[in-house]
Amino acid sequence: MAKTRSLLLEFDTDEVGRLARENKAERSALIKAFSDPSDIVRERALIAAIDLADPLVVTDVVKALSDDVPDVRIAAAQALAFYHQPRTIPNMIQGLKDSNTWVRSHCAAGLSKLLNGPVWARISEDNVQKFIDDFPEMAEEDINRFLMSIKMKPSAIDRYINWRSQEFDVEIDITSLAEELESAPILLSEEAAASIDTPKISGVSEEVEEILSELPDELRETLPPEDLRRLTPSSARELVQKLKVAIPSETPVKKKAVKVRKVKKVRKKKKETAQDELIAKLPTEVRKEVGDETLATLSVDELEALLASTAESEPEEVEVEEEVDEMQDPRLEVFINKYGLEKAELLISIPEVMLEGIPEEQIQEMDLETLKGLTQALEPRD
Repeated sequence: MAKTRSLLLEFDTDEVGRLARENKAERSALIKAFSDPSDIVRERALIAAIDLADPLVVTDVVKALSDDVPDVRIAAAQALAFYHQPRTIPNMIQGLKDSNTWVRSHCAAGLSKLLNGPVWARISEDNVQKFIDDFPEMAEEDINRFLMSIKMKPSAIDRYINWRSQEFDVEIDITSLAEELESAPILLSEEAAASIDTPKISGVSEEVEEILSELPDELRETLPPEDLRRLTPSSARELVQKLKVAIPSETPVKKKAVKVRKVKKVRKKKKETAQDELIAKLPTEVRKEVGDETLATLSVDELEALLASTAESEPEEVEVEEEVDEMQDPRLEVFINKYGLEKAELLISIPEVMLEGIPEEQIQEMDLETLKGLTQALEPRD
């Protein structure tokens, strides 16, 4: 136990998971750490439970969903969502009522993997309570009708009714493990990010902190502490590179800046005179109407007078630039080919790092309402 605890305090969760896979004693030490007196050790042990890559561990992980410390509950919910075992459905439904946004988000994601259809991230508290109460006064036909009303797909309804008939005492599936473990942290919503007071995260090494400092302060402060603590120098470097690539598509381009770029681009064609500069500022329809040859014969004073009289035409240039901006996300065409236009338009609004943990086949199965709900999963409830 001492070795496991020491590694967790050093945040070497990968090593803890590896040792637990290879040695029963280390596995027992990891599970014991779920109830360690230190909330830091408990949280990191639950993160290591993902690296353990053993679905049987969920029977011990579910107990941590009632921990007093939010970060510990978040790690437990993340592990349950990763393993998506039917027997944990009641626990994840209970997690939808948690006071912490991230606990609710991970539970909603886990339920969506098992019971696709309803928007679990936005299901009402009354409907959540019906699940928790196990529909005490409802016949099976009424339960079917209720599940259809929350837009659960027929195949998911059949699964839920079957698992419910077994009281969710379903054998844990150990035959199909995920091919790669979750590692990329998810960006917080703006409201959740506002609750983070300091950019310095406890439990993060100086080397990782230095790598993260390359990001803009406002972006770095939106990264959840519980996920940052999992970073190693190599994964931190990978994260920073991904976020730097994602920044242009996530940050709206101001119209004024677009216009400046357009003017500079024109100037590169030739060395311009004062007359050329004034002609370039004229609205397109004015240049066409007057003609290039006639404009070339006008003096500076005449061009300035012409420009002043057509100043109201300038907004058209901004509208043209907006159309250019909308075509700048290189992912749009890829998403359209894979999922169709409607899904593509939703997917490009999601930061690239958030999409990496969702299998393509899962996105393919989602209907538009489920996808819209998952894009909003990280937003705190009113």
